[in-house]
Amino acid sequence: MIKEIAFTAYSAKDVAALRKWYEGNLGLKFSSPYEEDGIEKYNESKVGDGYFSLMTHEWIRRDPGSASGIAFEVDDIEKSVSDLRGKGIEVEDIYTTPVCKITSLNDAEGNKVTLHQSTVPH
Repeated sequence: MIKEIAFTAYSAKDVAALRKWYEGNLGLKFSSPYEEDGIEKYNESKVGDGYFSLMTHEWIRRDPGSASGIAFEVDDIEKSVSDLRGKGIEVEDIYTTPVCKITSLNDAEGNKVTLHQSTVPH
């Protein structure tokens, strides 16, 4: 029935501002925004075979800051954490499991963002 994940959408009060946060801090590149009355309502970033999207809270019908489901794969989690902390972003200490390293932080609107680094092939 399900063949892949099309997109994950995070709710935002201000899509344009949150997009800029993700671009500046996590290096995501977003496509052209969908706007209504000059206000960015939706935008998406291609990540692997799917999309990470930001959508106005009126559309998604979820409170801004309530999302927590995204986990971005990174090449070097220690460097990622160091870079983010260097920008003044609070990041949890890295937790190491038998198969990965993982940490979390909050975006500019309070949504939980997880960074993940696989340490064994799968």
